[in-house]
Amino acid sequence: MSLSEKIQNILASYRSLSLEKAEAVKLMHRVDTKYIINVDDAIRLLNDVKQDYHVLEIASQRIGTYTSVYFDTSDLKMFYSHVTGRFPRYKVRERTYSQNGLKFFEVKQKNNARRTSKRRISISENSHEASGWLHKQTPFNADELQSVLINCFERITLINNEQTERVTLDFNLNFRTPSGIVSQVYDRVAIVELKQDKTAASPIRKYLRSKGIRPKNISKYCLGLLLTSQKKISFKQYKPNYSQFIKIQNEFL
Repeated sequence: MSLSEKIQNILASYRSLSLEKAEAVKLMHRVDTKYIINVDDAIRLLNDVKQDYHVLEIASQRIGTYTSVYFDTSDLKMFYSHVTGRFPRYKVRERTYSQNGLKFFEVKQKNNARRTSKRRISISENSHEASGWLHKQTPFNADELQSVLINCFERITLINNEQTERVTLDFNLNFRTPSGIVSQVYDRVAIVELKQDKTAASPIRKYLRSKGIRPKNISKYCLGLLLTSQKKISFKQYKPNYSQFIKIQNEFL
């Protein structure tokens, strides 16, 4: 049985939650906690917590494909703010959701209290309105930003029974640059993210802690740039997280 079939079989045993009901748990202003795990641990986790969570289902699909186009300045100000731990910091992206075909222009901001705020505008809005909106959300003007990275991945979204926590599991990550540099598919490593109004008890946090798995400051945007860059990028403070991601993938080669 393939990895995809194993995951689909487990998800079939979950109770589902519709997008309409999940809207009540969007958690656009939240505390994020992220983990890097291998896919075998992800399968065991999904099996262990299925009584505590519902799975988001859209158009009869319980796994969605997400495509993101990330924007930054020519000198990568947003990237360096992240890898050097500066606050506030931003991410700007265009994201396409395969399950319903929707596209949004999104901004994420993290402040010095380590709370994340996410805002978005439909991509159907005209470019003039989107540019004005971006300037209100960030210190950047649209004309100083350019696309620097495209990433694609599959995502499972879980919502706890109390509807106070949203959890995403991202896997089969791959990256490419606008110039055509393409990474491999990282099919043995998954990124788990807990999204809560405030740090609280969580069956998934409890499970991961019991396995000795600790939170990591990890970003798909930063990972993608480091994996596709053809020039030297300084990322000393970020190196342990990047290295763990690579190590988990390579353990299965």
